[in-house]
Amino acid sequence: MKRLVALFRVGLVALGALVAIAFVVTLLRNRPLPPAPDHAFIKPSFEGLPAISACWIEFDHDTAPGQAATAGFTRLHTWELTASGLLIRHPKGSVLIDVGNSSHFQDEIADYPFLSHLHFEILTGGKSAAHRAPDVLRSSGIDPSTLSAVLPSHVHMDHAGGVMDLHDVPVLLSPEELDFAKKHRDTRTIQVVPEHAREIQTRAHLLDFQPKPYETFDESADLFGDGSVVVVKLPGHTPGSVGTFINLSPAQRIFHVGDAVNVSEAPKEPPYGDDGQLFAPGGYHRRQARSASLS
Repeated sequence: MKRLVALFRVGLVALGALVAIAFVVTLLRNRPLPPAPDHAFIKPSFEGLPAISACWIEFDHDTAPGQAATAGFTRLHTWELTASGLLIRHPKGSVLIDVGNSSHFQDEIADYPFLSHLHFEILTGGKSAAHRAPDVLRSSGIDPSTLSAVLPSHVHMDHAGGVMDLHDVPVLLSPEELDFAKKHRDTRTIQVVPEHAREIQTRAHLLDFQPKPYETFDESADLFGDGSVVVVKLPGHTPGSVGTFINLSPAQRIFHVGDAVNVSEAPKEPPYGDDGQLFAPGGYHRRQARSASLS
């Protein structure tokens, strides 16, 4: 009996120590982002914009603990997660920005280790897509076979896994993100599911980034050549993440940022994990600060 009491006390002390360490780490990380460095603001031209439309579509949704959304303390009790995208209809074709997860996700990660499954379960719902990308497109009046391209903001499974259900559709990526996918195509990692990486590689088309400043970004890729859909680099969450400006009119604009921002307070507080420190030291903070300066 005394031994059990002693073990209980040791366990209690260990638990208290872990809680204290977690509190201190969170406190240290609970810092505002540094100001964005001085940078010229290049005002876009909206002359001659074609008539385009943007439709928000959701493939799946879930919830997670609010503290998982940021590196520091948060006011959130619950983090509302969505696997969603934007369907852009343009006179030259239809493009889907982000495509949700694969409907075969559970089979694709069947040989993953337990801790990886736990990560998927807590932060991504851990399940296959609730709605297949082709079905969502059909419900939006788009024949999946007529889709011009898929433009993932990055290659994490809940943004790019749906390419597994959209056969033969070209996948537009930054050079850095394609390299990231290639790096993990043969490893079981939470960053990129190997089957997704291999499929994406067979259909990848590199975005044509030019040294043409746009807003506060140094490079841009004008998808249709008319200023209606402009892609910029947002490295940090992954090395080749991108953001996309959709200009419906001079007064109605959308900036799709993928996972560069998770919640409304994220432009001021680093998000969970601060992946920018792992993949692009310092770059994440700068990009996030620049994104915040646009609002």
